[in-house]
Amino acid sequence: MKKKIIFINIIVIILIIVTIEIFLNFFKISNLMGIEKGLIKVKNDIHVMVPNSSGIHFGQKIYIDKNGYRVPSENYKYRDANIIYIIGDSTSFGNGIIEEKTFVGILRENFNNWDIINSSVPGYNANEYLNNIQKIDKYKNIKKIFYFLTLNDVYESSNVIDLNKDENLTTVSKFKTKNMLDKFLFINKINAYLRSNSYLYMYLKGIVYDPSEKYYQNLITYYKNNNIENLQKYLNILKNKSSNKNIELKVVILPYEFQTRSCDNGILFPQKKISESLHDLDIDYYDYTMKFCNYKNPNSLFYKFDPMHLSETGHKFVYELIKNEIN
Repeated sequence: MKKKIIFINIIVIILIIVTIEIFLNFFKISNLMGIEKGLIKVKNDIHVMVPNSSGIHFGQKIYIDKNGYRVPSENYKYRDANIIYIIGDSTSFGNGIIEEKTFVGILRENFNNWDIINSSVPGYNANEYLNNIQKIDKYKNIKKIFYFLTLNDVYESSNVIDLNKDENLTTVSKFKTKNMLDKFLFINKINAYLRSNSYLYMYLKGIVYDPSEKYYQNLITYYKNNNIENLQKYLNILKNKSSNKNIELKVVILPYEFQTRSCDNGILFPQKKISESLHDLDIDYYDYTMKFCNYKNPNSLFYKFDPMHLSETGHKFVYELIKNEIN
């Protein structure tokens, strides 16, 4: 009898969890954040998207072309027109959003006299941009470059996980002992699985942990205690390359979600530091931070419980801001 009661209770608990998962998914109360195996690989010590691949990334099916760039569909054909070349990380890559509803995808749809090449890769920072800057040379008809700069581009390492190796690409070397490494990898595997499959886990983690605040606090500490020489170096090289090739360069600064909760001068210190560098380098740029701050409900512009990635609403908002810079 006791075994039967235990069995029934287990079934009831499972049904409750499944019901909550369906509810959270249906009403978009939380989002998934996992990356399917086979989408990312390491090449010359830099992680890249696997060419000609497809899979589930942050709960959405994505397609990668032969050059390792995100495109709307398998076997996508470019228009053989003048090129707008997009540089960025996971924000401009469009984590969690179908390609057609990202700001890059909307640009692609509405400016069909241009080819839009989205070279963005999740987890990229100034070091990786610098190591990949020669990719611009592959194209002879780039007329505009938009670099969508997120504040964590100044970091010296990424936290993207190579699921084919079940290890972190940049932080695993910090662990000296096998026991610590095994523990880290085990926890990483569990977290990666739940991030990919459980809306309830992501909801509870978001409520309890408030990742937006935690990520921002780490960010502001970094900006206060470090220079941004790597980013400055990359921006200077990007400027010179664009100028030498007669390409119009524009940099767009995007905020962290936590910043939009108050938007005071102290919390916007990273933007101030970056803007000063861009001004010194004489690079044309737009800081959209206050545009986000003045939006009626800034939180709706971001992916659920996420420090910087954009929601569908956020991508549409950025498109509306950037479209006038294309002619």
